[in-house]
Amino acid sequence: MADAALEVRDLCFGYGDIPVWEDVSFSLESGQVAFLTGPNGAGKSTLFRCLAGWLEPGSGEVLVAGEPFTGRTRLAPGTLAFVPDVPSFYDDLTAVEHIELVLAANRAEAARPRAEHLLERFGLIGHERLLPSAYSRGMREKLALVLALMLRPRVLLLDEPHGPLDREASLVLSEELASAAREGTAVLLSCHHDVPGLSPDVSLELRDGGLSQES
Repeated sequence: MADAALEVRDLCFGYGDIPVWEDVSFSLESGQVAFLTGPNGAGKSTLFRCLAGWLEPGSGEVLVAGEPFTGRTRLAPGTLAFVPDVPSFYDDLTAVEHIELVLAANRAEAARPRAEHLLERFGLIGHERLLPSAYSRGMREKLALVLALMLRPRVLLLDEPHGPLDREASLVLSEELASAAREGTAVLLSCHHDVPGLSPDVSLELRDGGLSQES
């Protein structure tokens, strides 16, 4: 699809001779929200890591904004952001220093007001000068979401983002994802349950080594 923000073609991944999933294909247009579901062990996190360039699939192709993408590809700043199921941070940087680093690395000074807005919405104001190691799991998830959402990337990948959040924060996240989608971000998120306040344009299910899709 010419206007697809994310396109996945016949992607396969396995360990040795044991396949995790095969022939995974789907596409997302700018502004679409997709939910990825499936049982534990189906390979959802593995798929996210392949889409983000962290793992190399056995075969197939990932295209971001129409261009082939792998872990060796240099994307334009702010094109793709990924929040894994367990976000990691630099040990010696505070939360606000992480924000400064990401803004600088992506040449995204214009995103500073949005970063401040997101810090307030996720209840991190007053905690932004702490090291993330001092945060609870939910607060670390919120910081990772701030770093990703403030950029308004072309493609946003989120592995179980609502899981560590309470209902109030989950609703805030859903509102912010809907806002990002309205501004053109293609959002792919995994979930095990209903997501409060957000409905998908595309529903994907990873099960028994294959992917099914509903729109």
